[in-house]
Amino acid sequence: MGINFTMATESSYKSTEARAYIPFTESHEWIRQLETTFSASSISLSTADEPYGNFGAMFYVKANSDVTIKSLDFYGARIEAGVPVQLYGRPGKYVGHETNSTGWTLMYDNASMEMFGRTSPASLSGLDVNVLPGQFHSFVLWSPNRKIMYNPGTVEEALYSSNEYIEFYEGVGIEALFNGDPNSLSIPRILRGELHFDVKFTGQPSSVPSNSPSAVPSAIPSQNPTSVPSRQPSLQPSSQPSSSPSAIPSQ
Repeated sequence: MGINFTMATESSYKSTEARAYIPFTESHEWIRQLETTFSASSISLSTADEPYGNFGAMFYVKANSDVTIKSLDFYGARIEAGVPVQLYGRPGKYVGHETNSTGWTLMYDNASMEMFGRTSPASLSGLDVNVLPGQFHSFVLWSPNRKIMYNPGTVEEALYSSNEYIEFYEGVGIEALFNGDPNSLSIPRILRGELHFDVKFTGQPSSVPSNSPSAVPSAIPSQNPTSVPSRQPSLQPSSQPSSSPSAIPSQ
């Protein structure tokens, strides 16, 4: 009695593979990540060399982008070394807090700073003050016994200079630090110098696929079967026989 053998053909493999579970590989999975970069920028404060100054100056800025203030350049009245300089800061506008230390944070304290007079600025570096878009941040630059240079303004809190990232507003000069006396303020005043900051940019999602396959396979098989048979036949026969007998009987 003859026994008929049927060799599995490519078409039967295709039929089986169309129903088989096929996990996604790295070629199927695209992880789109936002790219973050930082760009250095600055804004000029008052630039005129005029003979005005006091022991301190107070001002605030408003961020139009996500900025981080990194340093502040300013001018002293004369060239000398060993000058104590401090910088205080607080979120929001300083108005109503000019003579009270509540809410102010000491963010820079140098007991012996070198000053270069009215022609070259000194720099407070190493700052790290993040100001988010739409927010204000106030500062007090203070030296207890040496004059810090500023210029007369027009109206306190008037916008003095700006760019697409940040805005700088006219402030006040101070003769005493947080002494509770409003008569120690000179209004309005504009600090002479420059403010340096980094701008945070978030780019478009990456169009490059991830370097590794996804950790979890997809929950459903691929919509289209593969165009070539699998390397290993399925463990179960196809649910439908091939439409024609195999060309060569099995051995």
